[in-house]
Amino acid sequence: MLRLILVLLSLLLIACCSGPRPDASLFPEAAGPWTLKQTAAVAPDQVPEPIRRLGIWRAGDASYEGAGTLKVRVYEMTSSAAAFEAEQTWRAIADTVVCHKERFFTVVHWENADRAAVTVFVREMEQRSGL
Repeated sequence: MLRLILVLLSLLLIACCSGPRPDASLFPEAAGPWTLKQTAAVAPDQVPEPIRRLGIWRAGDASYEGAGTLKVRVYEMTSSAAAFEAEQTWRAIADTVVCHKERFFTVVHWENADRAAVTVFVREMEQRSGL
């Protein structure tokens, strides 16, 4: 009986301490007029130091094509507070918008697209993927 309790407690501890599911996609297949073309995991050494300091589980890059071209990077942070801090301290870059939702911090860079279309993309991405 004691052995059963220890096994159950061990399984519970493992389940509570595990990180994000590796098969959970960071990117929707389509959002607004854009279609996902390519995704890739981002190596930890490619994550900017200020973001790494805040704590990340994983990061990914994606390319979308449609009404222009979008390059999207999503950081799954260790907490929603870290994602909020990342958004607050991010330096502005031309043709780039950042946002956070819960523990996800997202950077969207566009080429040959108007900002209204990018806004539609960001809103749909938030709704579909929980980002």
